[in-house]
Amino acid sequence: MPTQDKLTARETWWNDFRSEFHELCSGQVDAEWLAGLAAALYPLSKDREAREAARVAFVTLGYELPGTELEGSAIPAPRLAPGQH
Repeated sequence: MPTQDKLTARETWWNDFRSEFHELCSGQVDAEWLAGLAAALYPLSKDREAREAARVAFVTLGYELPGTELEGSAIPAPRLAPGQH
């Protein structure tokens, strides 16, 4: 069990991820939801810098599905490849 002075690599990653994501959302994010997101992404992103993973997650979650309009964004909606629906 880690002491208060020494965090595990996982705890450090989670703290950095949550801090960056919280900043990107201007503090307007549910802490429990964010903890769940960090827990879900950690196994896939533990080799990636946590703050970078948070930025990728933020952009991905803000992207709209095809057929919906993006308000205030110059990024076009993604198009599905034929037969991959």
